[in-house]
Amino acid sequence: MAITGEILSTFAQILTSPLQNPEMLWIIIPIYLNWILTDYWQERKGTSFGNAMSNGFVALWVGLDWTKQLFRSYSEASGSLAVKLVISILFIAYGLFIMKEVVQAKPIAHYLGRIREVSYFAIVATPIYYGAIQITGIVVLSILVFLPVWYFLTEAIDRALPAPKGDEEDSMGNMGGKGLDLGTQGTVDNMDASSLDAANAGFGDMNAGMPNQQFSAPQQGFGQQYPPRF
Repeated sequence: MAITGEILSTFAQILTSPLQNPEMLWIIIPIYLNWILTDYWQERKGTSFGNAMSNGFVALWVGLDWTKQLFRSYSEASGSLAVKLVISILFIAYGLFIMKEVVQAKPIAHYLGRIREVSYFAIVATPIYYGAIQITGIVVLSILVFLPVWYFLTEAIDRALPAPKGDEEDSMGNMGGKGLDLGTQGTVDNMDASSLDAANAGFGDMNAGMPNQQFSAPQQGFGQQYPPRF
């Protein structure tokens, strides 16, 4: 129970640390807003390639901000500096990898490029780079423990909330477009069948009205006939 309470209090400290260091707010607030708006309005039914590309860029941008902040605090212990540098480089590589997979239209981008995971790691790691939270075993453990909690809690909230009105309009628009296509195709098919029947009937009338005649081979020269072609 003691370790559980410590993990919970540590995670709460991570989330509330930007309130004690306003310098972080300029990047934390956009991360929160982008996560909430994108998760609810765009990624309720999955992550498109366009969303994944944007989310990959968010990871890239946050990783670059971490690196910038890291070199501003170069006076700290070399061991901690090295760990933070490795994490920021990995996060930058993560964003670049997502963007590359989107360019190549790889299905894995739909899973790695979700805004929920990108935002989670950006939110919990940014206080570490701004010096509000120190890297300890309990901090790392709390981040890992609350990852699935964060994911499924967000999923439950999305399912509990009513679908955005835009989703209904988009669905109706897609259904209307499909109905129009099907109706147009049916009209074209009917026109083709009617035209074909009319053409066949016309040719039948023409054949019936023409007398039976024998056509001889064309004549050329002095009555010489060309041999028939088979």
